[in-house]
Amino acid sequence: MSRRFLKRSFIWPVVLMLLATAAVLGLAVSRLPAPASALQIRPARAGVALPDGFYVYQGLSQRGIHIKSITPLNDGLVVQLDSASQRKMAETVLQDILPAGFVIQYCEPPHAKAWVAKLDRDRLKFG
Repeated sequence: MSRRFLKRSFIWPVVLMLLATAAVLGLAVSRLPAPASALQIRPARAGVALPDGFYVYQGLSQRGIHIKSITPLNDGLVVQLDSASQRKMAETVLQDILPAGFVIQYCEPPHAKAWVAKLDRDRLKFG
């Protein structure tokens, strides 16, 4: 009976450590940055008004491009798309639906830049 008890008492800590390792790995993988799938629309010159976000949303969704969000950022609009594969399609559609005078370019999501800034700031504390 004591041998059986020792074997069981050894198995549970190993199982718990494996579960904890799996949870940590799952959390680490979920925190990895996804391939950025954002476009920024900016006026090419001063005096040109930004297009309405709803107009951009409607134009893209009519052509089957799924959008996560459209948010203003500094002097432009950031269009977050569902996938990186739709970024190129969205870029061509935006060039078609928007009048001349806008720059459409690839953009990193703003939250990714915030994490990088936090990491850089914390690195300075280790000096």
